[in-house]
Amino acid sequence: MTIAMTAKHQITIPKKITDVLRLKKGAIFDIVVSRDKIELIPLETKKKMFSDKEYKKLEMLSIREKGTEKRVTKKFINNLKKEKC
Repeated sequence: MTIAMTAKHQITIPKKITDVLRLKKGAIFDIVVSRDKIELIPLETKKKMFSDKEYKKLEMLSIREKGTEKRVTKKFINNLKKEKC
């Protein structure tokens, strides 16, 4: 799964991910930056328990999206800019 950052440096978390994680508008995240990745960790006031069905959805999403990542290069960014025009 690939997403793009807007001109205001914002990203949108895809609906299928927010549905599985039950994230709502205003959700707060801890952010961890390490070398070449950014990790968003939802902060909750209560412990969340996932059902086997929800874990299966996450696993299937991960399997389906694996290998679809795109390397972000200058060429890739320029192509995104061209698509917006």
